[in-house]
Amino acid sequence: MFKLLIFVTFGVILAAVLNGGLILWGTAVFLAVLLSAWAYQRYGFIQIPEMEVGVVFYKRGEAFARFVPSGRHPINPFSEMLTHTIPTASGSANGRCQGAQTNGGISLDVAWSVNYDLNPFQIKTAARPKLARNLPKKAASIVTKHLNNCLRHVIGEMTIDQLCEPGTTKRLERAVRQQLTGRLAEAGFSFSRVMIGSIEMPRHVKAALEAAQERSVQIENEARSLARLHQVVSQFSEEDMQRLMELERIHTLGQNGVTLVYPTAANQTMRAGRPSFAKLKRKAEKLRPTIS
Repeated sequence: MFKLLIFVTFGVILAAVLNGGLILWGTAVFLAVLLSAWAYQRYGFIQIPEMEVGVVFYKRGEAFARFVPSGRHPINPFSEMLTHTIPTASGSANGRCQGAQTNGGISLDVAWSVNYDLNPFQIKTAARPKLARNLPKKAASIVTKHLNNCLRHVIGEMTIDQLCEPGTTKRLERAVRQQLTGRLAEAGFSFSRVMIGSIEMPRHVKAALEAAQERSVQIENEARSLARLHQVVSQFSEEDMQRLMELERIHTLGQNGVTLVYPTAANQTMRAGRPSFAKLKRKAEKLRPTIS
């Protein structure tokens, strides 16, 4: 259609030049105006899709010109060109930071994922020419590079014991998100979520941590058992304690093969107001908790 309109316009103009006449000249002018209007509508505007930002460069020298928001916008087709668009919808990236060293020099591999939004109009003016070329295809790569650096920096300030404490993952996520925002806010990025996944460490370090955890649990159990024992013993009178010591001595003699005969009367009654021997023996048996 465009080629046909050009051909007809030039044909009319040529006929007007050769034959003259107001009608031919008027027709030629009308077709020329019509052709110009059609060309302006066709090449003088650009349409940027929703949730995208257009990148316009100058044709001469291919220098960066400006960012263009979504919608229909005028452009100078003789000096400017739309090269590509940048998605502004939420994006995501995930990866694994390998070789992140703790404060003690232990190397870790950390899995992560991140959600981000991109607004090119928030980019500093000086950084726009470079980012206008990189953001359309390398936004996820930029986020990955900076997140790995931030994660290495945060982990480098923590010991392996601190990384194994409860709630460490949430603290890592907050610290990494804060540093990542500080680095890339002027590049147009904002981060809605940073998630830390599995943290892998050398086998010998993992085995040592598990052994330390088992010892810690054992010590806690022993402490609770001793506390219960102290609570029970504190309820005994001095005479009760003497009787318990006598029972322990008798029990030791029995284990060594000494046969002891207890008077029946002594087992049936004791002083008035004092516990019977059988009750005292049951109390003694309760004082032997299993410590594990």
